[in-house]
Amino acid sequence: MVGQEMLQGPQLDAVEAQLHALLRMQAKQALPVDLPRPDFWQVCSQLLQAIEIELTETTRLEGFSSRAQTLTRRQANLRRTIANLTRHRLNAFVNHAALANLASTPFGDAASESSTNLAPVDWQRQDGAERAFHVGVSELIEQYKRNVSWNGLQQGVLKSEVKIQPTTPAGNAQLDQFVDEPGGLTGQEPPEMETNELEEIWKDPDFDEEDRVSMMEEYPEISEPISEDVGAEKNDAVEANEASEMMRLRILRDMPEPILDESGEEIDLLEGDSFNCGSLMAQTLIAAGWAEAVTLE
Repeated sequence: MVGQEMLQGPQLDAVEAQLHALLRMQAKQALPVDLPRPDFWQVCSQLLQAIEIELTETTRLEGFSSRAQTLTRRQANLRRTIANLTRHRLNAFVNHAALANLASTPFGDAASESSTNLAPVDWQRQDGAERAFHVGVSELIEQYKRNVSWNGLQQGVLKSEVKIQPTTPAGNAQLDQFVDEPGGLTGQEPPEMETNELEEIWKDPDFDEEDRVSMMEEYPEISEPISEDVGAEKNDAVEANEASEMMRLRILRDMPEPILDESGEEIDLLEGDSFNCGSLMAQTLIAAGWAEAVTLE
């Protein structure tokens, strides 16, 4: 450690007290707190080295005496405190880097009230290794935002990719066109607007009676539309033909309720009865398991 101040005695005891106090402060804060001095981790290393040297000398002269045991417990407590403090501080730097990065994002609700009022870190009161860690975390956050398409998530796909221009009906003029001064009403050029073209309305061509008659003579099928009555008569004939196909059935079990025949009359059917009906009703009863077909002899 070139140029590093070497601490001894009471100075090292003060560093140990600062270490425990800093852990209590940092454990209660989500953001990094200032170090007592910029080279704090270096002086903590001096403290541990001094204890290790003293422990080795005591063990050599006195064995594993009560003084050696006290130094061992002191060394273990200091290492545990440093580990916990480091864990809290790394979490604090990650939290600060994330808030600082998202606070600069003007999309959606990503910038919370706590992040918009985020104070910058005073790097004169922090360790250089911690600043390098903070910069590395910020770069990783930027990489993460690119990987998940952060702008699209916050700004929207259409808004981020397509610039929507306002439209105006065809033939409408902007007010700036009636102002002779350069720049129009506001001193700036009027905003660009797309013209919303009006759809042309189809108009039937005019036919006189002679054209219509000549067209009907040339295409006679046009003048003979199919009558709805004719279609209805054909449907009635088909239905009558289907109804005329009668089938004989044997009832396999008692019907719980009367059924309606083709004429609309109610018929009670019991097991063993024979029943004549149209093919449509017969197929329905057979499919439901109420009857079976009987060959007419």
